[in-house]
Amino acid sequence: MSHSILEAPPAALPLVPAVNTPTLRIAVASRDGSRVDLHFGQTEAFRVFDVSAQGALAVESRDLASHAQGDENSRDTICRMLSDCKVVLVAKVGVAPQEKLAKAGIDATDRHGGEPVEAALAAVFAAKTAPACDTPVDAASFQLSHVMLRVTDLDRSVDFYTRMLGMRVLERRDHKKNQFSQAYLGYGDGFARMVLELVFNWTREEPYRPGDTFGHIAVQVTGIVPLCDRLAAAGVAMPRPPRAQQHGEAIVAFIEDPDGHRIELMQRCGRA
Repeated sequence: MSHSILEAPPAALPLVPAVNTPTLRIAVASRDGSRVDLHFGQTEAFRVFDVSAQGALAVESRDLASHAQGDENSRDTICRMLSDCKVVLVAKVGVAPQEKLAKAGIDATDRHGGEPVEAALAAVFAAKTAPACDTPVDAASFQLSHVMLRVTDLDRSVDFYTRMLGMRVLERRDHKKNQFSQAYLGYGDGFARMVLELVFNWTREEPYRPGDTFGHIAVQVTGIVPLCDRLAAAGVAMPRPPRAQQHGEAIVAFIEDPDGHRIELMQRCGRA
């Protein structure tokens, strides 16, 4: 079955898809249309394709300059001009724009960064249109990793959990770019068991109200990419599709349970 990129038909003769043939509209950040090779923040125009089992039809190129309205933020412009696209393929995307696009119903992913556009479109179409799987998830190697809580005073909270509950600090980091600090605390063998992640946001001035401090629970998994494809096919909300962390230690995705609680799925690099 061919997956070649087809030329767009004349404007007077619009493409009419075959009956019951699913079509997925995908935008691509690419310099010349051959590879997914532009970072989200560097992209001034996106190439739009309609992808089906027969291949990919090049629809048009959409540029920010032509779609911007007044002093509109560029991310708002992109969300609006790509509102009919289900997926955006980029070489790299940050957490903030990825989550903003997800809220607009657009899956922005860098999982296919550097790949030929034709191959990337075919792979995304196959994953997104795969039928939902009823086979139970193979969770033999999965384990609960940590729970994240937001705190108003990191030193005070660390003192409480270590001095009052006997935990020990396993790791502590300051993130100057994103203006927050985090500390991981636990017992015994440390990260081999479930731990507590405390996060202090530097710009937070008022205290948290009860119920606002919960951040997420984390589950360590294997096969994170096919797992997320399976979850997406089942309609699970995914505000952050799988992406490699900046320090390269893990691939991370965020999903939501039926009540909107966030669940971090993480796969340590080097694991299948």
